[in-house]
Amino acid sequence: MLLHDLHSRRHPVLNIVFVVDIVLSGRGGMETALSLIYHELKQKHDITVILRGESADDAWEEGINTITLSAKINDFIPKHILFNMYSAALANVMKDLPRADIIVSTGAIGVKASTMAVKRLDIQVPVVSWLHFNLDFYYQFFEDLRAADGHLAISEGNLRDLNCVFPEKQNKLVYNPVKFDNIPYVNRAPHPVFLVVGRLAKVKNVDQILRAFSPLQKEYFELHIIGDGNQYESLVELSRQLGLQNHVVWYGWQPRPWDTVISATSLVLASDTEPFGLVLIEALARGIPVISSNCKYGPGEIINDSNGWLYEPDNLKQLTSILDGVMQGRLPLPAPELCRESVRSYAVQSIAERFEQALQDIENDQAIQQK
Repeated sequence: MLLHDLHSRRHPVLNIVFVVDIVLSGRGGMETALSLIYHELKQKHDITVILRGESADDAWEEGINTITLSAKINDFIPKHILFNMYSAALANVMKDLPRADIIVSTGAIGVKASTMAVKRLDIQVPVVSWLHFNLDFYYQFFEDLRAADGHLAISEGNLRDLNCVFPEKQNKLVYNPVKFDNIPYVNRAPHPVFLVVGRLAKVKNVDQILRAFSPLQKEYFELHIIGDGNQYESLVELSRQLGLQNHVVWYGWQPRPWDTVISATSLVLASDTEPFGLVLIEALARGIPVISSNCKYGPGEIINDSNGWLYEPDNLKQLTSILDGVMQGRLPLPAPELCRESVRSYAVQSIAERFEQALQDIENDQAIQQK
């Protein structure tokens, strides 16, 4: 799948304010995407990131102009009080900043609070959302999202949902960025080595991956699991129950997970839902083929005959068949170069250009409407 080429044009300097309306772990995909976009756009624009609270791990903030609001702003207080507190705190920060040209919120609460902050300051600034979960995750917050002047979609599926729910808004497809510069290929393993990289949470269905490998335990393979989460202990126990303990290597959370990968055959993903599928692109950028559930929305937009295999969600027999086919050579591995080229259009430079154009279009549209 190729992204449409954008006409190069000269953009005016924008003063962009990002509003992050959840407290970040510092280890997630949102931090990665925000950091990449920030550093690329910062080359041309002025950017401030306003965090709702302190990140559990603030290493990702290095080199980023962040402002952290009060820890008193939390989801345990009534919604109307939350919005009043949050909008007041945002307005208090923004009044001391250069006038914003556009505000980008990573969530519904931030959208509503930002529009209220703008009204408090009596200024006209468009507010857009940049959601990192599928739209059905926000079904209780549709009215808050309706306050936005536009929405940035990270997948084609998310764009379809946004156009369905908010057809009157400017909805723009921007995807999420991946760093390609100076990224080396990962060596192909001399024997089958499969990877799982990510949170060990229920939605990721790592238990299904273990069960799919169970019928193949007499084969010679390794399963490397990089990540941590609330299912870690139960997954370790399940691997023992399935007789896979000698096949599985547990790495826990790693600050630079791909530095841990010496060689690999394929990455495996079994999620119930993936709004984008960043880990798939990170693997493919390193020349690693991928195997994924065909969940909504990202995987089906990323994976094709040139870079991996899709299986139907919860169909463990189909997943086992693919794994066995890869091990036995019935399913030849795509060349590393083909894997990388299949996702080159997601490189941060290309995505930043889409991002920049989308913001400019929304800002221009709002300026026209205000005349």
